[in-house]
Amino acid sequence: MKKRILLLLSVFWVAISCSSSDDNSTTVDSNILVDGVAFNPTNFRVDNGSSNALGVSSLVFSLTKGSIYTANYEALVFTIEYPLTSSSSPNGTYEFGIGETATTLFANGSYAKGTKFYSLAGYSVKVTALGESKYKLEFQNIEAVSFPDGYVKIVSGYCEGDFN
Repeated sequence: MKKRILLLLSVFWVAISCSSSDDNSTTVDSNILVDGVAFNPTNFRVDNGSSNALGVSSLVFSLTKGSIYTANYEALVFTIEYPLTSSSSPNGTYEFGIGETATTLFANGSYAKGTKFYSLAGYSVKVTALGESKYKLEFQNIEAVSFPDGYVKIVSGYCEGDFN
């Protein structure tokens, strides 16, 4: 049940946080592959998220191209949660799935291609804050799983630059 709720929340984040009118692709170096095929986002954003746990903060990363609900739409949207007490926050490797508060850095999110949506369900993303709104994201063979058929796509590669 939790996975279904996370999937619905991920789809919601994709729907409200993506706009084809924003374009800052000139400030980000990107080499992202989905099942070995290049994903070239044109919009890179990071926003403050909300966390239900005390002493925890979150960031929402949105990497998109095209217009939602069209054939050319593609998006990778995920949230990381990190402890405010850590001097290295939000730097770290975040596991997709259910994490243990205060012991594991965890993330949740979704991948979309056209009108098909996938929940990010396995492996990790390494986040490095480079100052201001600059980040390096390293996708470590993340599993994107469609519901209900269970089809899996693998997200790998990196992007680095200004996420405005």
